[in-house]
Amino acid sequence: MQALASSTTAAAAARSATLQRFLQQFQGHYDNHAQVASDLAAGLTPREGGGHEHIHCHLRPVTLPDAVDGQHVIASYYFNGQPSAIFRERLYAIDALDDAQFGPCIRMRIYKLREDTQAQLRASDVEVVWCAASALDDELHVPNADVFWRWCGERFEGRMRADSVEIVSEHSGRRLKVRDDVALWADSLWVNDRGCDAETGAYVYGNIHDIPYKMSRVSERHWTATGQAPPAAS
Repeated sequence: MQALASSTTAAAAARSATLQRFLQQFQGHYDNHAQVASDLAAGLTPREGGGHEHIHCHLRPVTLPDAVDGQHVIASYYFNGQPSAIFRERLYAIDALDDAQFGPCIRMRIYKLREDTQAQLRASDVEVVWCAASALDDELHVPNADVFWRWCGERFEGRMRADSVEIVSEHSGRRLKVRDDVALWADSLWVNDRGCDAETGAYVYGNIHDIPYKMSRVSERHWTATGQAPPAAS
């Protein structure tokens, strides 16, 4: 009985340590401007051209007072180093668990944002008041799209339960078949998110060669984080 208790305590401590490592890395600014420059030098343009769009991901922890036991991160994704060009914004609810499919892992549940919350985030003179009862409402949860991250010795690797899921596009209203696998290091975030039309299989977004968007950590003063013009080439 004592051995079982010790084993349970050790497993809980390991989950906690893995969660803290994940949270330390899963924050800040990540950007793939170097990958885009490499694509262009090779003659690759975004989308059907085989290259990648210029994408920036800003991750920042938020506190939901009525969900004190959870960890939450707001993620803003935008184009071309311009914080005003946001194309996706999500709230992630993060916890550690021993999952039947993935074993010891980090679960990341994905929630859409309400319009009033998005407006508050855009307003520089307004502080967002987070409330779990509203922000984590079941109607905002993206179904079947939870990501499960496992520590693989040098990085975290994340995937959904199924190889793909179907969602309804917020932009077009079409049903999309989405595949997504991700990887996280202390200084890099790779996102291989791609979607096609669920009925026709036609390409909608992502890299056509299944090459991840390879974002590297940048400082909050980097031009892609501030929205300033890129430095002139020497």
